Amino acid sequence: MENGSSRWVLITDMKYTTYSGLQVILRSLGHYGVDEFRLSEKYGIQVPEIADSGQHIPPGLVEQILEISINETEDHAFPLRIAEHISPSTFGEFSIGLLTSHSLLNFLERVAKYYPYISTTQRLRPVKINDQVILLSHFSEKSIKNEIQQLWVEVAFAFIFRFMRLMGRPDFKPTGIDFERDIPNEAQSKYTEFFGVRPVFGATRNAMSFSVGCLEEPLANGGLDIAEEYEKRIISRIAEIDQTNLPLRVHAYLVQELPKRPLSKEVVSSHFAMSVKTLQNKLSRSGTSYQKLLDQARHELSELYLSFPEVTLAHVADMLGYSDASNFCRAYKRWTGDVPRAKEHPVADKTA
Repeated sequence: MENGSSRWVLITDMKYTTYSGLQVILRSLGHYGVDEFRLSEKYGIQVPEIADSGQHIPPGLVEQILEISINETEDHAFPLRIAEHISPSTFGEFSIGLLTSHSLLNFLERVAKYYPYISTTQRLRPVKINDQVILLSHFSEKSIKNEIQQLWVEVAFAFIFRFMRLMGRPDFKPTGIDFERDIPNEAQSKYTEFFGVRPVFGATRNAMSFSVGCLEEPLANGGLDIAEEYEKRIISRIAEIDQTNLPLRVHAYLVQELPKRPLSKEVVSSHFAMSVKTLQNKLSRSGTSYQKLLDQARHELSELYLSFPEVTLAHVADMLGYSDASNFCRAYKRWTGDVPRAKEHPVADKTA
């Protein structure tokens, strides 16, 4: 994040989750008397035996078990139970890397940056708007059922919040929470008790908001040396996974850097230690191009920023590297066939 910037975006896009995530769900189900034998007998689900809990597995099995969990437990607050079973040791280096954060703001930045260590179907982004930092979640994998997405969001927000209290203070709480899923009032009260604030259910987005002032307070951690060591380990693990996927890496870099500074083919190719021509040739052999990846990154970021009515179209255009709002609007219409929800944004955008 550059000095004075109020924009963070981190992203990655492959399809896997960790075996430890599956283990957490199974332990949570066990609290309700649902064991692997029942899953096998009733649903034909065979849970694999994997020695390394940090091993990455396809997300399908996890999604299948999560889908049946609400019916089996009859508990609409089951995501909170899953979060309670996530300990600082559950995700190994990922967890330790988070616990060495020097502030809760740094923690949120690391959560978004490191999340591919756990899963790449879900994306987390902290975005600073005025005096608030808003953690947003959405899914890059469109084949995942909406109800499963909502459950995953609630699990992620709950475990992130638990870690923030563990690192900060017992009375720490967000300034607001929005969940797209709507649940019965009895279950809603469990969420209010858990988070210390009453979430808005049936909202138009999934978001958890915090005061910037509270997030910037220094934390006691293991020291800079430990933090840097685990930073290197985690980034190395993530890099090992997606090293062979150049389009993925270029796309991730574009989404991460576009809100911070102007980008060009020269800047991007230099980052990947190759010439512009080599970059173009390699992307072409992968069935894509720099322009396609740039358009995808801009489209994705635009949907994120347009969820905030207070952010003007001119500001969105600037963050995406367009000269003005008109050029951005033309591009958005080319991507979607529609204008970018102009009714929700100030008219002043046209003259910005």
